[in-house]
Amino acid sequence: MKKQDKISLVNDLTDKISKSNAIYLANFKGLTYHELNSVRQSLKALGNDFRVVKNRLLKLALKNNNIEDLDAMLVDQTAIAIIFDEPTTAAKEFKKFSKELKNFEIKGGYLSGQVLSKDDVIALADIPSREELLAKMLGSLSAPARNFVSLLANIPRSLLNVLNAIKEKKENN
Repeated sequence: MKKQDKISLVNDLTDKISKSNAIYLANFKGLTYHELNSVRQSLKALGNDFRVVKNRLLKLALKNNNIEDLDAMLVDQTAIAIIFDEPTTAAKEFKKFSKELKNFEIKGGYLSGQVLSKDDVIALADIPSREELLAKMLGSLSAPARNFVSLLANIPRSLLNVLNAIKEKKENN
């Protein structure tokens, strides 16, 4: 790779990392091209970026964003997922691939100024997505109104049952 290409790559990574919501790192040593490509396509379908980068170039891009705490994770072969979407959704994909592909190992990540360990990324994957949480909250908010409507519907039904019972009693007498 030419020096100008490396500078361009570092500038591109710096820009993308500055706009990201989170960063996840993985060791991909031993993955086939097709396995790595399926990971890339899956994350890109969610609106994120996934690429293999030399550790030295990634360190420069991270340093440009004042992120120097990830240097310890930048050993061996490293792939970076730059997350623009919901961090939990991408963490679910990382967890899925770490189970499906024996050579895909989560190294850690970075979220909201905090370094994430492998276990932290897996814990993020276990959190329900934003849409799931909103659906649960909406269900909780609508439950009292739904119960009130049901209660109001039961009053005429109960009155009707009482009137039918009185009618049957008069008919039998």
